[in-house]
Amino acid sequence: MTTPPSEKGGLHAALKYTGIPPSWLEKRPKLPSRNWLIFMSVVGSLTALYVDDRRKCKQIRNEYIEKVQHLAEVPVFHKDWTRKVTVYSCRYPEDHDHERSMKYFKKYVKPIFVAAAVDYDIINGNQYGALASKVADDIKKKRREIAGLEKSRDQLLHELQPQTGDRSPTARRRRELGGGAVIIGRHSLKEYMEGLRRGWSESMLKRDAEEEFANTLPDDVFDDPLASTVTEAPMEGLDSTSSSSSSSPLSPPVDVVRNRSPLFGQIRQPPVRRPTPASLDIPPAMMPLQAPIGLVPFTNHIGFKQVPYMIYDFFTERYRVLSGCQAAYAIVMENKRPMTHIDSMVTPNDLDFDRQSERYIKSSWNKLPKRTETAKTDYYKELKDKIKVARELAYGEREPTRAERSNPPMTEVELRGQRLKKELKWKDDLEGWEVLSGEVVWDDKFEGALEVFVAPTHSSQEEH
Repeated sequence: MTTPPSEKGGLHAALKYTGIPPSWLEKRPKLPSRNWLIFMSVVGSLTALYVDDRRKCKQIRNEYIEKVQHLAEVPVFHKDWTRKVTVYSCRYPEDHDHERSMKYFKKYVKPIFVAAAVDYDIINGNQYGALASKVADDIKKKRREIAGLEKSRDQLLHELQPQTGDRSPTARRRRELGGGAVIIGRHSLKEYMEGLRRGWSESMLKRDAEEEFANTLPDDVFDDPLASTVTEAPMEGLDSTSSSSSSSPLSPPVDVVRNRSPLFGQIRQPPVRRPTPASLDIPPAMMPLQAPIGLVPFTNHIGFKQVPYMIYDFFTERYRVLSGCQAAYAIVMENKRPMTHIDSMVTPNDLDFDRQSERYIKSSWNKLPKRTETAKTDYYKELKDKIKVARELAYGEREPTRAERSNPPMTEVELRGQRLKKELKWKDDLEGWEVLSGEVVWDDKFEGALEVFVAPTHSSQEEH
């Protein structure tokens, strides 16, 4: 027996003559295949996680912005300065992007500062150890200004054109203490503390570190066996000045050498620097009070092995937003306590700040000294051949090849400059590696001079 055809409703009869294919009208809905169900479930779940996470991020950020917005509405006198903090960041170990810490600050901390009308300056170390050197140099400059050996920037500007507002050293010192130092990550804290130690323990006098290092480099690699050592005896009746000046056609006239040039007049001599008294260059026994420190946790995941952490961070952005907002809120509200370097029942050890982030540093970081030594060995092997080519062309021992004409090789002077830059880079990397691989330094001079921002209590919030 054949089953009778099912009766079709009125909708089918109405749409039958509209040109719609009959197969579409007779098709019964059914579930997608198993593969399609799996695909849609996974995509839908991930999309829901992403949307929910970003919604919570927005809620957290708006919550903390509302807490500090009232500070931006406080009127400021036209000759006063708004509060300004200094942000310190540096290159993360084994990360080629030296601005990673700075980007973290701008994304998670800066919105709260903007809402509270807190200004900021950023000091970022592009290379390992650069931040420590910058902090130390700034401190030594302040010590020279206090000793009267150097004028401050405000004093120089005031001499050119009178500036508005109170720009005295006392007022500038008060603004620095009222601001703060924002440290992004444990690696930046290590370099910042090392810079403090150097700045308040070493000599404050200016020195050319590059020139001093260049004098320590051996010149055996540039020894020239063909260099002429023949010296001509001076002619009778001429003094040493005239003989030396007549020995070369490029030497200046005798009158110019003796500062009696009729054309150019008296030649200016460089000013003679007065020696600095040794009593002024003695580092202080105790470090003066410094700007309070705001600690911002920062963990950077690098490398293929940490891809699972990167995926987890992508769907849990709210935790970093919350961490950045909490750190910024503590800095804005100016709730602080003395910095501690030992564990106690009341306060934690601030030198252990963000220690868990060191677990995620790539293992290749420990091999940096070995990589540096290998790079130096390979460079000096190639340098000998480059010096040989440069001298052959300079002495005219052979004609340059077609490739050398189109791309001239480096001269010996250029090779010396390149070698100095590379040696400086290697030295700075090794010094920075020692700072970042060790613990956060602590000096007895720091006792009582450092403070850290902490989360405000309920009573301190009511005061603000």
